[in-house]
Amino acid sequence: MSQPEYNRGKINKKEGAASASKMSRFDAERKFKDRDRSKFSAHSRNRPAAADASQPTILLKTRAADARSLSPAPLKPQLNEVPSKESFKVVGSKDISSSFHSPHTMSTPVKLLNQELIFQDALIENLSDNPDFLVIGCVGLQWSGKSTVLSHLASSNSSQCVKQTIFNISSSALQMKGETGTIGLDAYITDDRIIWLDCQPLMSAAIAEIAITHSKDAYKENMAKLDSLCIGTSIEVQSLQLLSFLYCICHILIVVQDSLADPFLIRLLQTAEMLKPNLSSDDSSLDHMPHLVTLYNRGQPSDLVPQMLEQTRKFYRSAFEKSRLHISNDLISNNHRFANLMKGGVNFVPLLDWKETDEHWANYTEVIPQLKKVLLSLPRYNFGPSGLTEKSWLTFANKAWEAVRKSSLMMEYARLLQ
Repeated sequence: MSQPEYNRGKINKKEGAASASKMSRFDAERKFKDRDRSKFSAHSRNRPAAADASQPTILLKTRAADARSLSPAPLKPQLNEVPSKESFKVVGSKDISSSFHSPHTMSTPVKLLNQELIFQDALIENLSDNPDFLVIGCVGLQWSGKSTVLSHLASSNSSQCVKQTIFNISSSALQMKGETGTIGLDAYITDDRIIWLDCQPLMSAAIAEIAITHSKDAYKENMAKLDSLCIGTSIEVQSLQLLSFLYCICHILIVVQDSLADPFLIRLLQTAEMLKPNLSSDDSSLDHMPHLVTLYNRGQPSDLVPQMLEQTRKFYRSAFEKSRLHISNDLISNNHRFANLMKGGVNFVPLLDWKETDEHWANYTEVIPQLKKVLLSLPRYNFGPSGLTEKSWLTFANKAWEAVRKSSLMMEYARLLQ
């Protein structure tokens, strides 16, 4: 029996309302799940994921900015462009060494020690961090021609002698007044990174007069505590200090004299070696000593006979037999024309006078460039701190001068001379 129509309509309305309520609850639950899922995913991005055995875990680690290598830039095709020569330039040793060179070119020498023998640092503007350099010093008695010879050596090249006056020389006007051209210690640097040092004359009467009349108080502060009347002893101690200082900071020391052999000058060289302070870091290590090259300036052909030269070389060998100075080398081949000037196991080089010529000996303009080539070929013994550069050499020179000036052994020797 069928239900009445009005009851069926009521039942349909109830079922529709129930189904509508079920759909609304389903939609609400789905929205709630979607909202929770979005929250969970957002929260999971802010925390490390838990280890899952079913899926591999990938750990990402950020790289340091300094340690990360740069990726190569993508190549861009360039059409109708001819590469320049600069792109194919290979940096050689000359280009690398040029980066150490000082940007300033010296036109005149500067003072390393001024008139009062106080250390100066004006040379720092012309120094660089180049470790490949050479220091050549020059000493001699008054008016022996040391500044002139050193100027010609510094300005000459390997092929010809350039008679350019770089250092102050004693002109005839200064000699008539009894004065000298060099006072203190002058320094000049050439483009080939050679530091040339021109020292004031040793045992000079002109320097003694300056000490008496002009700067007596300044000399007394820098010299040993001597009696004011013993100016001769003060000048001798001053000469010994300069020699000891050059022993410490030079690779090569040139001694210029206007005679074949001067016993007083040789005694001065030996005494300076005895009083030289040891600046090596290890007391057991050998202290540095430079090459000693003796030049006989203004030589006459009558003095250059073989018998006379052999006696002179024999005298130098016996005088420096127990010395730590390097007075000989074996770098000159026997077939070289310059071998006649430096044979016999002694660095003794006679220089003819400018106006003199001899068929058996090379003249002055031929010897100077050859002598410079030999000086540059001498072995360079290391001294000072490890990794010595031009700038650190200046610092080492300052410490060496302070050590020489305040040496107790030098002061004790000065007291014995009084």
